[in-house]
Amino acid sequence: MKRSYGRYALLAVLALCLTGCKIELYSGLSEADANQMLALLMLRNIDSEKKVVKEDSVTVKVEQSQFVDAVEVLRQNGLPAKPTDSMNEIFPAGQLVTSPVQEQAKINYLKEQLLEKMLRAMDGVVSAQVSIAESISSNRRDLPIPSASVFIKFTPGINMHSREGDIRNLIYKGVPNLRAENISVVLQSTDYRYARPLPVVERSALQKWAPWIGGASALLVAAMGLVWMAFQRRKKTP
Repeated sequence: MKRSYGRYALLAVLALCLTGCKIELYSGLSEADANQMLALLMLRNIDSEKKVVKEDSVTVKVEQSQFVDAVEVLRQNGLPAKPTDSMNEIFPAGQLVTSPVQEQAKINYLKEQLLEKMLRAMDGVVSAQVSIAESISSNRRDLPIPSASVFIKFTPGINMHSREGDIRNLIYKGVPNLRAENISVVLQSTDYRYARPLPVVERSALQKWAPWIGGASALLVAAMGLVWMAFQRRKKTP
């Protein structure tokens, strides 16, 4: 029973040492994406840091108590950015000749990727998805009639509906033979799912003194554990 006290003391020390430790938020990031995410988190008073694992592979970590807020901040700003496929990935060198239908499907996919990338570059756009479809006529001489569907999520507080004309014009110019009436655009504001925030002053104070408080508590418990074990050894000594 006496030995169990020492074990409990050591477990308490380990638990307190873990207090204030950061947990992984995202990994496998590029240096540019990690810096952009880190800057945004720091602007929102979220304690975060980055760790370079290897070249072009960076990990971003945050305090466990702020994990939910960190995910929401990045989600509201469309981070991490969605990667796009390059021309070489879609049409790799040395690939066997495919059918015209497959070639056209790849070309449409590439157009979708490029249009999505341009839409995400607009201020306030969190995510953008573009789908291009072509109707097939029974008469092979007739050109296929394309249509485009666009879905955009944007940051709350941004009047994205006033930019709908620009969005339609961008899609119209980016898809050959596309008619204006065949463009469908859906705009949706993202919702807030933040944890209940602490006041700014209180949050700052906690962030400033939390490491010192955790370290001091760990040292105090460790000292108590060592004193207890020394006391038990002394009692056993004849």
